[in-house]
Amino acid sequence: MRKPRVIVVGAGPAGGACSLSLARSGAFEVLVLDKSHYPRVKVCGSGLSPHALDVLDRLKLRERFRPLHGVIDTMVVRGPEGGEQNLHAGIEAWVVPRVELDHGIVRAAIEHGAELREGVKVLELLRDPAGEVRGVKTEAGEFEADLVVCADGSPSRFSRDEQPKTTIRTIMGWWRGTPYNGRTAHMIWDRRLSGYYAWMFPEPGDVVNIGLTIPETAPEAGRLKGLFQDLLDEHWADGLRDAEQVGKWMGHPAVITNRVGPIAEAHAMWVGEAARLVSPGTVEGIGFALESGSIAADVVVRHFQRDRGLSMLASASYRARLAATMLPKFWAGEAFARGVQIPRLRRLADRLVHGPAGAWLDRTISTVLGDNRREVNAARQAS
Repeated sequence: MRKPRVIVVGAGPAGGACSLSLARSGAFEVLVLDKSHYPRVKVCGSGLSPHALDVLDRLKLRERFRPLHGVIDTMVVRGPEGGEQNLHAGIEAWVVPRVELDHGIVRAAIEHGAELREGVKVLELLRDPAGEVRGVKTEAGEFEADLVVCADGSPSRFSRDEQPKTTIRTIMGWWRGTPYNGRTAHMIWDRRLSGYYAWMFPEPGDVVNIGLTIPETAPEAGRLKGLFQDLLDEHWADGLRDAEQVGKWMGHPAVITNRVGPIAEAHAMWVGEAARLVSPGTVEGIGFALESGSIAADVVVRHFQRDRGLSMLASASYRARLAATMLPKFWAGEAFARGVQIPRLRRLADRLVHGPAGAWLDRTISTVLGDNRREVNAARQAS
């Protein structure tokens, strides 16, 4: 009897994690389709939060990227009122350029038996007369499958979520030869960004990436490049004066959420940004992409039947596991982003940054960034 065939649409972190986990199980024929050719550049700050690193550990991939990463252990935070604080949360984040991260994960999947076909653009999901997904239509022809995993990023052309989208726009660039290289990152909550932030992350190889996030509906979103240049001039002009720009500025939209929508049916699943699994506060998606891909694969391994697909109970289980894992972080992030927009809370935060409660703010931002080791350690001590 042949193995069930799974097509994974997209070889980013979610699709890579899912295809790797399925291939490792040995129970499925895994075909990954992607419109790009790997390695490829991706618009992303490339920061791997403690949450993302934990998932890489579970995937047994962290050591693969150890030679390729930069480290962040200090965050310089500037508030909308101008206050600044160096936060040392006692946690470590990595920066692995997406050109390395995505390629490394999908290479691991290939090493375990998955097949990657590059330069293949998927146009639509194929459905049988009963409406069940039976494969995909691409520019290169049709591919039959027992299950299709949609990991095609944000916004997904195959999404079933009919709720209005909340879109965050991003623009970023890379520079070599700045004084910012090291273990310190910057996050700047500027009022013009309507509750969101600009960042600077150090990458390996004497490179930094700098970018901004802003709601698509914000007044300043219509002049994205001009706003980005203003922020570069105001916050990083001295450091960039003698630096070399690497490549051109690039932009990408992200759809954020504070809920888990329809993400599974009998013969199709959605993971990562295709399922809108992006934090409303930080617009961080890598850790949630990795985790959703891993959880999706676990549900498939445990519950998928070739003839019947996923039962309604299995689909509900997938949705419930994602909600339990991710929504607390999403809600914390959304509250943080909204609070930054309220003048009274901004003034309070400014006093916190400069007062003895700065340590509390340090812990709060650690939670928003996905680190839960304090809670885990406390629970262990209590037991």
